[in-house]
Amino acid sequence: MPLFKRKKKENDSKTEMQQQVKKEHLTEQIENYKTKLQNAESEGVDQIHILNMLGSLYFEIENYDQAIKYYEASIEENKALGKAFTDLIKLYNIKRKEATKENDKEKVQLYLQKSDDLMKLTKDSIRGRI
Repeated sequence: MPLFKRKKKENDSKTEMQQQVKKEHLTEQIENYKTKLQNAESEGVDQIHILNMLGSLYFEIENYDQAIKYYEASIEENKALGKAFTDLIKLYNIKRKEATKENDKEKVQLYLQKSDDLMKLTKDSIRGRI
C-alpha cells in the first residue's frame, strides 16, 4: 500500500506545479488583454470581446471581484446574451455563498439583488425588449 501513497504525493506535487504554471500563464494573458483594452478604443477594436476574455481569465484564476467587474462592463456595453451572462450568474452565486459563510447579510442581499436584476435583463433580452 505505501506505493499508492507515494504516487499520490508525486501526483499532488505535479498538480500544484502545473497549477502554478497555468496561473502564471493566465496572468500573462490578463496583462496582454489589459494592454489591448487600453488601445482598443483608439484602434477601433471590439472592446466587448476583450472585456469578456478578461472576465473569463480572472474567473479561471479565481479572482472573482475582478471577473465580476469586467463582465459587468461587458454587459453595460452590449446586453446580448452570452458567456458574460452565464458566468456572471455563477460568480454572483459564488459571492453570495461566501457572504453566507461570513454571515454578512448585506452582501447576501446585494448579490441576490444583482442575480435578480441579471435574470430580469436576460428575460428582457430574450423577449426583445432591449
